[in-house]
Amino acid sequence: MTDSPDPLDKAHERARNFRDAFGGEADLSTYQGIPIFAAPGLHELVARTMLDAVPPGNDVRVRVLELGAGGGALSQRLVDLGYALTASDLFVERFAPREHVPFHPLDLNGVFSTQLPERFDALVALELIEHLENPHHFMRECFAMLRPGGTMVVSTPNLANPVSQAMFVREGVFQWYRDEDYREQGHISPIAPVVLRRCWTEAGFALQWEGSVSNAWRRVRKLRTAGTFALASLIALASGTPRALRGEVYLALLRKPAS
Repeated sequence: MTDSPDPLDKAHERARNFRDAFGGEADLSTYQGIPIFAAPGLHELVARTMLDAVPPGNDVRVRVLELGAGGGALSQRLVDLGYALTASDLFVERFAPREHVPFHPLDLNGVFSTQLPERFDALVALELIEHLENPHHFMRECFAMLRPGGTMVVSTPNLANPVSQAMFVREGVFQWYRDEDYREQGHISPIAPVVLRRCWTEAGFALQWEGSVSNAWRRVRKLRTAGTFALASLIALASGTPRALRGEVYLALLRKPAS
């Protein structure tokens, strides 16, 4: 009988995959020289959304917490926009701007809302919730970390896009949830938008805006994926999902009630 892999060892291995750009196979864009481990356009859209929803203050700066900050590309972008940014991830080693951005290691599968003394004006959690064991618990903890009236931006791979649905019909697995995505990236929790909406509603959040970003078809234009492409095209014609919600990544802007 072999010993089960230690969860922390698994997490370290996945962190190394991100740090090393998956052996150089990942074609990554960068911000200020920091690799962006996110779908194309996601960080840019989140930055614009933040500027509209919670503009950075002058006399009193807006306090933002980024959970699952990874290498720090979005953290650096938000700092450059004028936000008072605090970052967190499970490991500090791969966080590039740690010399000038406060960083706190947090295990987001546990009780983490009591680990930091302050409450934040805004919280960002991109490409994160699919890595966690309990999305309901995560949304409750995020709610507790925000001040009344605070804002949260959350994203996850979009199971409602036609390509993901076609992959499930053909392979029994959603886009970004194949075995290699589980093994290398730690995508353990496929969460449809309707399920994520239940998570944040039960936690106490109100929806301010929802949308999607990135071309879900960008990896299905090769001969070996022709069947998936054809089926996805048919699903797109029949789909009742609004076009604005058919991108590769689903994201939402949430608000904690002011009282």
